[in-house]
Amino acid sequence: MHGIVDNSPNSLKAIILLGHGSRAEGANRDMYKVVDIFQKKWPERIVTAAFLEINEPSIPDCIDTCAKKGAEEILLTPYFLHMGNHVRKDLPHLVEIGASRNPNVKIHLGPHLGFHEKIIDIVSQRIEEGLEECSQSIITK
Repeated sequence: MHGIVDNSPNSLKAIILLGHGSRAEGANRDMYKVVDIFQKKWPERIVTAAFLEINEPSIPDCIDTCAKKGAEEILLTPYFLHMGNHVRKDLPHLVEIGASRNPNVKIHLGPHLGFHEKIIDIVSQRIEEGLEECSQSIITK
């Protein structure tokens, strides 16, 4: 993998969030919300999404598109919680395909979401919401 080392302000950078992809309608909506937030935060960068399977664009195709738009450096960030085969094997393979098609672009595959202390706060909030729903719903047998 190529590392992003040149932090010069003149170098166009791209950030690609990598999602799994899904046939379920609206399944990728939340990831696109994250993309939109970061695009507004970093208007000088290309911020977009690509998918492991099912949805478009594919990871190699998205790398190609960013390179065609002038990105000299690309950071790919897996929007995955767990270190499974997709994160360990499939994503690096697809990133290598994109890198081989764009040899003049510095490409780095960043870490997946995994464990972070802030995740505890989010899970805690979801548990509280679930408990609230449980206390308000009546289950009949």
